[in-house]
Amino acid sequence: MSQAGAVVIGAGPSGAATALVLSRAGHHVTVLDRAHFPRDKACGEGLMPSGVAVLRRLGLLDAVLATGTPRIRGVSYTHGDGTPTAYAPFPMPIDGGEGWGLGVRRTVFDTILIEALRREPRLTLREGVRASGVLRGASGRITGVSTEEGPVWAKAVIAADGLHSPMRAAAGWAVATSGEGRYGMAGHWKLDVRALDRIAVSFGDREEWYQCPVGSDLLLVSTLAGRARIGVTARNYQAAARAAVPALRGAELVGGTLAAGQFRQRARTVAADGMFLVGDAAGYGDPTTGEGIGIGLLLGQRLGGHVAALLSGEVDRKSAEVRYRRDHAEIWRNPSRVTALALMMARHPRLSRRAVARAVDRPHALGALLGINCGYWGFGKLTPRDWLSLCGF
Repeated sequence: MSQAGAVVIGAGPSGAATALVLSRAGHHVTVLDRAHFPRDKACGEGLMPSGVAVLRRLGLLDAVLATGTPRIRGVSYTHGDGTPTAYAPFPMPIDGGEGWGLGVRRTVFDTILIEALRREPRLTLREGVRASGVLRGASGRITGVSTEEGPVWAKAVIAADGLHSPMRAAAGWAVATSGEGRYGMAGHWKLDVRALDRIAVSFGDREEWYQCPVGSDLLLVSTLAGRARIGVTARNYQAAARAAVPALRGAELVGGTLAAGQFRQRARTVAADGMFLVGDAAGYGDPTTGEGIGIGLLLGQRLGGHVAALLSGEVDRKSAEVRYRRDHAEIWRNPSRVTALALMMARHPRLSRRAVARAVDRPHALGALLGINCGYWGFGKLTPRDWLSLCGF
């Protein structure tokens, strides 16, 4: 049995950010993760500028840059035949800061996060420990988690345990999803990508392909599609990737392929009874716009502040929960709408082709949409003419 001010289940980006904020605020934190690091996982590996800003605030940006991770300046969109191709750079943040993102190999990124956790004197990191359930007191409040090594009690429980969160299910907060759903596959290819400074998105037949440089000689190539289509790709990812991305025809696939899904997940709440959900555990839509890691970091930072105030006695439990629920809804509101727009384009190739063609001549609308996704401004930034351009008119 052990006791902590807070227990965080999951040491990925959102869990690590939450734990770092809490530890640096003077609170004792236990972090549990069923994996042993370093470990790989399916991930878009693109960090939007808003996420870069969080790394800077956490004091981790220099360590990430020192690995040689490429800077991402914008996003390009095209169709399978390569025409037309529209490009928009990331707009500059309205409050200053970095106007670029990063292509971060997940194994590299997680290593930096884990090393930062290990340096914190008030933080205990326990790898290879699986949390199997929640523990409740007589009042029904969640007071800890059960593990194969015994219970871990805490004043606050933070679940950052991923897309199919066991803690979300254990609390009874999982919401069943219907429909075919969306799935992803990813592989890493060895080729010279030093001249590539953008995420490249290509619309195909009921699927999208994404390219993101994650090193001077390493390109992440991932695809998103429904269950039936991704099943076809899974039979021969190499051949499908080479057919969709011409640059791969002479490249070498490094390692195996990784898969993830069903992406659409919902939670009844993200905070109640002394437990908080953060990152993919709090529910997710789709990775098509690449905002997942950045928003996970931002919400982890916000949640860390709210739980620190709770542990310090500055606010009560219900106030901390209300504040976090409000932050979560506010931060996800506009990116969720951008995701819905992107998915509509993916489902209607003729519409997306017209929209891409219009964006070639009018990139302003696409750039404004990237700014909305990054949280710089709202949809009021788009003019009626911008909307017509985004709809292919």
